[in-house]
Amino acid sequence: MKFSAFFVSVALLFAVSSARPSGLAARFSAHQGRTSRPLANATNANITSLASDNTEDLFSSNWAGGLLQSPPTGQHFTDIGGTFVVPTLEGPDGAMSAWIGIDGGPNAPQSILQIGVDCYIVSGVNYNFAWFEWFPQNAFEITNLPVSPGNTITLRIQVENNTTGIITLTNESTGLTVSGEVAAPNDDAALQGNTAEWIVEDFEQNGELVPFASFGEVVFTDAAAFTGVEEVFASVGTAVDMEQDGLFLAITTINENVVTVQYA
Repeated sequence: MKFSAFFVSVALLFAVSSARPSGLAARFSAHQGRTSRPLANATNANITSLASDNTEDLFSSNWAGGLLQSPPTGQHFTDIGGTFVVPTLEGPDGAMSAWIGIDGGPNAPQSILQIGVDCYIVSGVNYNFAWFEWFPQNAFEITNLPVSPGNTITLRIQVENNTTGIITLTNESTGLTVSGEVAAPNDDAALQGNTAEWIVEDFEQNGELVPFASFGEVVFTDAAAFTGVEEVFASVGTAVDMEQDGLFLAITTINENVVTVQYA
């Protein structure tokens, strides 16, 4: 894996750059065991969408957001972008993640190239970490892009070929940008470019879903993907609502290139 001058080495991506929570929160801050997963369908089929005006919503146990389930005929997604404001978490200890990605949906579950921000609340204190991941490899923390609640973050992924891509993360509130080339962990993780998404996730830590935190609202603006031929707005896709054990945790609405995910 190689990086531009904006990136520190992979080893230093895991370096502790500031005080981290300890004790009860140890597993929250140990990003070596943190991973996203492809979309997982909700197990309870007898549920009614709280977004009652949209009977076409998908229900997932780990994702909420906007999902482009397929590109235009004969094309592939090669570029995706979006901007969101890092939420302030409230309530008991927990976590959530906001990210954009290519693949990982029902038509491309074997890999995801994704970038975003993890948000944790521990004993009432918020912690945030920028990261990238090429699933099935675990996430890499980007320690040279500090992130705080209320910061505006712009994300972009550009696919060079099915095993390499360029990721760019900009903290608009601080003016800092990191950008670099990343590589698939193996050929089996090659991208297909069949799905693109703007997601709030209940991610996994050491093989288990983290307690999902109360985040209020995450709004992805400028939510569009590109095929090299045309631009595709998020509104062409499907809203995904998060549901676990028959209860809704997050509800999504989409309007043109704006994806709004609300904590339920």
